[in-house]
Amino acid sequence: MKALDSKFVKKILIAKALKHLSIKDLAKLSGVNHVTMSKILSGERTIVHQSTFDKLSDWLLTEDK
Repeated sequence: MKALDSKFVKKILIAKALKHLSIKDLAKLSGVNHVTMSKILSGERTIVHQSTFDKLSDWLLTEDK
């Protein structure tokens, strides 16, 4: 399990806004379940499986290019 800090979630929210993505679109692109994604972005879930963190991190890295 991995704790998500607010900076990490904020980076996801900024990338989501810049790309004009819905939560479902973001979930599909990152490979994370849309319900999980919604809970992460709302702050309801702050601890996730390592695999979920890795998917989000990988997506952020590809979006930064």
